[in-house]
Amino acid sequence: MTLPGLGTLTVRADTRRLRRMLAKGRAKIVSATVGHRGGRWTVSLTCEAADLHDAVRHQLDASGTGWVGVDRGPAAFVVAGQADGTEVARVDDWPRPSRAGMARQRRLARAVTRKQRGSRNRAAARLGRHHARVAAIRRRFLHRVSNELVKTHDRLAIETLTITGMLTDRRLAAAVADAAWGELGRQLSYKQQWRGGDLTPVDRWYPSTKTRAPCRTVAPAMPLKQRTFVCGACGYQADRDLNAAVNLAIWAEQHHAQIRDLHAGGPVTNARRGEGSGPRTRAGETSPDDAGTAPTPPRARRGRPRGALSHNSTEL
Repeated sequence: MTLPGLGTLTVRADTRRLRRMLAKGRAKIVSATVGHRGGRWTVSLTCEAADLHDAVRHQLDASGTGWVGVDRGPAAFVVAGQADGTEVARVDDWPRPSRAGMARQRRLARAVTRKQRGSRNRAAARLGRHHARVAAIRRRFLHRVSNELVKTHDRLAIETLTITGMLTDRRLAAAVADAAWGELGRQLSYKQQWRGGDLTPVDRWYPSTKTRAPCRTVAPAMPLKQRTFVCGACGYQADRDLNAAVNLAIWAEQHHAQIRDLHAGGPVTNARRGEGSGPRTRAGETSPDDAGTAPTPPRARRGRPRGALSHNSTEL
C-alpha cells in the first residue's frame, strides 16, 4: 500500500480481493485514514464499490423460521431459541480475555508505577499494547458470534439489560465487563440493518427467566446458581437460558410491531453517563434505554463532536 508522504507500506491483512476489484474498475478508493492505537499503526480505506452494497451482499432470506430469542448470560455466553422451544444456537465457551490476562496486566501496571518519573514510557507502552490485545480478542470473538446469528436468522429478539446496574454488583461486575454484552447488541443491530433483517429489543422488565414458556406461569425469583427452570405448577423443566431465549422469541412475536429497532437512531448514553455519537456504544451498554433514556441536555454534552466517524481498521 502506497500512502502520500509515507511511501510504500506492507500490510498484514489480505488485500487480494480489493486489488482485483481495483484492477477491473469495480472499486474506487475514496480516502484513507491512518491511526495509531495500542502501539500499532492502522489504515482504514473508504471505497466506492457496487459489489459491496448492502442490497447485493446481504439479501434477505425468504425462508425465515420466525423470531429467535437471544439470551446472554455469565454461564452460557449466548443461547438462541425459537418460540416452539427449539434451541438453534449455544455458545458455552468464550475467551474471557480480561480474566485470562489479569495477572499480566497487574504485573505491567506495577512496572509502570515503579519507574522513576520521566522513564516509564516503555513500560506504559507495554501496558497499552496489552489492553489493545485484550480488546482485539474480545472484538473478534463478538464478530464471530454476531456474524453467525445474523447469517442464519433474519429476526432476532434481544433483552434490554440494565448493564450499568450489573456493573455495581461486585460479584458480577468483572464478568459483565469482560463479556461486553453491549458491544454484541451493537453489532447485531447494525448487521441486521445491513441484511435487511429485524432486531427487536425486549422490555427489560419482562421476566423471561422466570416465565414458563408453554403455559406463561411466572415462577419466583431464581438465583444465578440455579441453572434449570422448574415450574411449580406443572413440574415442567428446561435449561434456564434456553427457557429465557424461548420467552424472548414469544415476546417478540407479540410486540415487535409496537417498538423500534435497537440503536435505530438518536443519542446513545454509555455506562459512564456520557453521550456517544450516533449508534456507537462502549462495553457495558446495550441500548439507548440503559443508563437513562432521555437525550443529554445541550449544555451537558461531552465527548466526540457530532458527526465524528468511526472506521474499521486494517493493521499495517
